[in-house]
Amino acid sequence: ISEVESSSISEVSYYKQITEFISFLKSSTEYTDLVVTGHSLGGGTAIIAGAQSGIPAIGVSGPNAKLSRLSFDPPLTLEDIDKNTFNIIPQRDPVAMIDDPGLNYQNIRCTAPMNNLLACHGSTRSVCEIMYSCGNYNRPAICECIDDEHRYPSPLAPSLSEDFATACANAVA
Repeated sequence: ISEVESSSISEVSYYKQITEFISFLKSSTEYTDLVVTGHSLGGGTAIIAGAQSGIPAIGVSGPNAKLSRLSFDPPLTLEDIDKNTFNIIPQRDPVAMIDDPGLNYQNIRCTAPMNNLLACHGSTRSVCEIMYSCGNYNRPAICECIDDEHRYPSPLAPSLSEDFATACANAVA
């Protein structure tokens, strides 16, 4: 049974394919600055592949890998996790609470209603919270942040001839 389980797990161990692809890209002279990112399971996969490949990895709401690091093939070291990975962990996000984070992570607020268990896991809500808390440095804000689901305040837009909500409504139309 152990052999059957091992082969089944190997078939869905996508981090191995990602790590192999990163190795291919690193061997090319065309790509010099690589970063792997992902959300949710993709964030966890990015964390594993980044630690294994020695490149920066950013997860958003990804499961962490500190406690489970020895179960991967090859195993992850704490040094590789701490040196190469970063995870954005929203409050009350059940996926991002899986395992313990490495040294580099950022807890962010979740303004979703308390009775909505998975709302804190959404990538749009995380991006809105980061933009609202950190600023957007003159990058366009995303319209979804002010909708009825996310409810962030409209950004100030002195260069617009209309308010942000109107500009978003006109962009969709």
